[in-house]
Order: sequence, then structure tokens, then C-alpha cells
Amino acid sequence: MSTFVASAQTGYTIKGQIGKLGKPAKAFLLIKLEGAEKLDSAVLVNGAFSFKGSVPSPMEATLRLKHDNSIDTPGRRIKIDGMPIILGNENITITGRDSIRTAVIKGSALTDESKRVDGLLSPIYGKLQALNKEYTDQPEAKKQDKTYILDLENRARAIEKEIFEAKINYVKQNPSKYMALMALNSTLSPGFDAIEMEKIFATISPELRNSYFGKQVSERIAAFKKTQEGVEAQDFTQPDVDGKMVKLSDYRGKYVLIDFWASWCAPCRRENPNLLRVYEQYKSKGFEVLGVSLDKAADKAKWLKAIADDKLTWKQVADLKGWENAAAAQYDVKAIPMNFLIDPSGKIIAKDLRGPALEAKVKEIFEKKSR
Repeated sequence: MSTFVASAQTGYTIKGQIGKLGKPAKAFLLIKLEGAEKLDSAVLVNGAFSFKGSVPSPMEATLRLKHDNSIDTPGRRIKIDGMPIILGNENITITGRDSIRTAVIKGSALTDESKRVDGLLSPIYGKLQALNKEYTDQPEAKKQDKTYILDLENRARAIEKEIFEAKINYVKQNPSKYMALMALNSTLSPGFDAIEMEKIFATISPELRNSYFGKQVSERIAAFKKTQEGVEAQDFTQPDVDGKMVKLSDYRGKYVLIDFWASWCAPCRRENPNLLRVYEQYKSKGFEVLGVSLDKAADKAKWLKAIADDKLTWKQVADLKGWENAAAAQYDVKAIPMNFLIDPSGKIIAKDLRGPALEAKVKEIFEKKSR
């Protein structure tokens, strides 16, 4: 029976026994559910405490024990110990001598499976730790040796690839276990291949895919897929500085860089001179830039001043809704500066290009065109 199905009873019970602790010791159960935190608490009586409830599907939770009644004040360290658990609708017992952190959990197939996966990955993560120690132990001169650093980075990448492959193999071999979702989600690091991850996600059991966490993973893959290199850029329309509506599709037939920025964004402003230099060098060859500002309506004057001060001569648009900018939402922009390079057919061919990387990519494009 799968871990997911095994946890499908109507609710959970957690019974704890931590030595003979009593008042003011207090246990807490923290669950993050549908974007909100749910906190339950229980006073220890002769070491015993309990929690009851239900969750719509397995999820991460944290058990904590506060040993005294001190309040959270600056400069005072409160004695709190705890442990993460995978909480499903199971009957769980927790037994410890004087701490939750070192307590033994029984009855939680979900947590047992989590520990099993940790055991599978631990030797590989150990290689990374050994690599870090190797670097730390080197004399200063060796740490500055570019050849050594390059070798170190290559070895680190090889280990990271091994970790990735181990997680994906676990997912493929355990499609009905909740930890398959956890493992897959942990591989969705910046730059992940959303198309490939979508295929792997589809191999996970329908029950898990439709669980609360499964839907979160699905949405994360779908959001990233919209802006993955090789997909067609989503069209949008926003007003320019004079209120004239501008469409991204107006640039079809040219290479265009969508540049998300704001007047208040210091890194954006520092990058503008580099972007201006690349634009001036290649605009006559068909390179365009479309600036999308995340300024608010109250800061329109600052936006216009920043355009003038930084001598930005390309088209600028904004709906002046700040982080709620509609185009930024379409492109899942969570931080700025952020940009997307679109080819003449309307496909995304690169993103997050700054400094030398931007210049190198644009140079590569137009050198190929001139051959």
C-alpha cells in the first residue's frame, strides 16, 4: 500500500511523552495550510501532550517544545527545541527523555519514508560537505588558484548532478509515495527544465498530483514553463509614457529584450548603462528593448525622471501597479532586474541576461546573422 493511501484515514492524532515535564513547558504544532499558518498548542502534564486534527493531504509540519514561560524579548534566548515531520492523517507517538529534537517517532509512515530518503541521499550530500571542507582546509594561495577553483566547481557540479539523478530515480521508482512529490519539488531550482519536469510529474499517482501539495508543484512547473527558453512569449499590452498602448507583438520580426525594472531599483539603475551600451551598438542591426516598469502611479514622475537621467531611449511601458504589474505577473517576475530575450518568431531564447552575459548573447546573435 502506498504511503499516500496509508495516510487516508479521517484525521491525525499525535501523542507525546517527553520525560516528566510539566508546566510551564508547552508543545506547539505548526502547519502551513493553503498559504496560512495554523498553530496548535498543548500544555505538558507529567510529560504528556496530545494533538488531534485532520489535513486534506500530507504536508510538512513542525513540532516544537517551549521549556519555560519566558517571553520573546531582545537579547534573551528562549529554550525551544523541535523537529520537522511529514504530517498525514495517521496515529503518531513521540517519546523522548527531555527533548522533542531527540525524541523517537512511531506510527508515521510518512516520516519514516522521509528518513529513508534522507538516508539514500546522505552519502551524496556527504561528498559536497567533503568538498567544502577540502576548500576550507586549503592555504590562502591555493584558494586563489583559478585552475584549482575551476576543478572544484566542476567536481561540485558533478555531485549536484548525482543528487539530481538520485532524486529523479526515486520519483520514478516510487510514484505513489508522498516523498516523490517532495523529491521532485526539491529539484525545481532556478533554470530547471519545466517541460521535462512536467513529464516526470505526470508519472506520479493521480491522488498525489491532485493533493494540495501536488497542485502547488504543478502550478510551479506550469508557471516556469510559460517563460522557459524555447516557448512562445506571452503577448501583453501596456501604455507607454504618453499613454499610447504598446504590444509586445508589435516587435515581431525583431530581436527584443523585455526589461523589467523600476526607478527605485538600485541594481536596475546600475545595469542601465550596460544595457544602453549594448542597445546603441546593435539597434541598427535589429535589436530592440522594451522596458516594463514596476513603478506605482504615485511614482510616475520618478519613473519618467529615471528614464531621462539614465538616457533610456527605447520604448518604456507601465500599468503603474508596482509589483502587481500585469506583464510581470504573466512572466512570473519575482525580482528585478529581470529580462527575457525574444527572437523574431516570438520565442524566448534567453533570460536574466546582465553585464557581460547580455553583451555576449547579443553579439553571438548578430555575428551569426552577418555570416
